[in-house]
Amino acid sequence: MLDFLSNWKDKITQQVDLRIRLFKLEFIERTSNVLSYFIFTFVILLLTMAMMIFFGIGLGEWFSEMFHSRIGGYFATTAVYILLIVVIFALRKKFINAFSGIFIRVLTERKDDDDDDDDDDEQPKEKH
Repeated sequence: MLDFLSNWKDKITQQVDLRIRLFKLEFIERTSNVLSYFIFTFVILLLTMAMMIFFGIGLGEWFSEMFHSRIGGYFATTAVYILLIVVIFALRKKFINAFSGIFIRVLTERKDDDDDDDDDDEQPKEKH
């Protein structure tokens, strides 16, 4: 009887240890997914900012040619940027919902391949 209890105790501690290790691995995977997503977003943000700066300079020069005034061209470019900010501010809820949806998907994403590993004890299903 004592061997039976000792055997169950060992199996329970093994199960708990495996669950803790699985939790740690899942935590590491989710954390690395979130961090890699943030790094990717940061790189895209930096590239977008550089692109917007050069676009602004080009647009300012183009408007300068149109208005025959460098000051007028850059003020027109500023007006375009202000209009863009107003549009983004007006659509902020859509932007926030889109980004929160992406963030939630990154945090809760599960691989379909991992679901099959939990059922190692089950017999394979017969094909008809």
